[in-house]
Amino acid sequence: MTWADFVEFFAFAIAATLVAGVVCPLIGAFLLVRRTGFYGVALPQFAAAGVACGFAVMPVIEDALGVHLGADEMASGEHSALNIHLFWAALATFAGLAALSVRSRGGTETARIAAAFAIASAATILFAHASPVGDHYVHELLRGEILAIGLHEFDTLAAVLGVVALTVLVLHRDLVLVSYDRDQAVVLGLGVRRLEFLLQVLTGATVATGVMTVGPIVLFGFLVIPPLAARAVARSMAGFLRWSMALGFVSGVVGLVLSKELDWPLGPAVVVAATSVWAACRAASPWIRGR
Repeated sequence: MTWADFVEFFAFAIAATLVAGVVCPLIGAFLLVRRTGFYGVALPQFAAAGVACGFAVMPVIEDALGVHLGADEMASGEHSALNIHLFWAALATFAGLAALSVRSRGGTETARIAAAFAIASAATILFAHASPVGDHYVHELLRGEILAIGLHEFDTLAAVLGVVALTVLVLHRDLVLVSYDRDQAVVLGLGVRRLEFLLQVLTGATVATGVMTVGPIVLFGFLVIPPLAARAVARSMAGFLRWSMALGFVSGVVGLVLSKELDWPLGPAVVVAATSVWAACRAASPWIRGR
């Protein structure tokens, strides 16, 4: 396949990868600043568990209530199916966010997130196993086969991530201050709880939509790795955000090249690319910061 054919056949997947590569690291950067970077690993798994739960639970709900909710359409490529998946993914993502936000007296933050990830992973497998159709769908979702993204998926991703990016652009100073120095934000009279809630909404929307379009593997890579790479080369908070977005975009481009040239699934290819970018940034860090 030539590059012209690759772009023609997979234009929406390419565009979705690049859009996610720019915006998702921006949310990941805030997670890292707030010392909740592991949320970028746990929350996509919650979203995947929610999708699997939908396959298992919706037929039962339809039988119990005697109404048609679209359970038989969930494995189709229809726009209504995407809406159903997004509902379950968002429901599980925000439930996971709420659970992780509750402070407990026992255990560390890292341990709680690790436990949540293990629980969500097991739930994904068990719910998917309960539905033969769901098992196949969730397996493909987790594998990272996202080249089949169509217009509906791309439109949804672009709309949601566009709102997320615009919101961060308008409120980035307040969001950075709340994330980096909460006490100073309180002293300055900012609506700290309101801004923290807004960050959770932006995170949940990004994760739920990202899982249902580019998949959890790509989302893992974009939320976590580009911000880590940016931290190695950035010299200010504004630079940290810009570097995160730029390195996410570069990771997406390199991942697309690897996927096309080596015939790799796009999801793992993006993660390999992001990891390579991270390694390059760490190697170049003394030179860049020393300028």
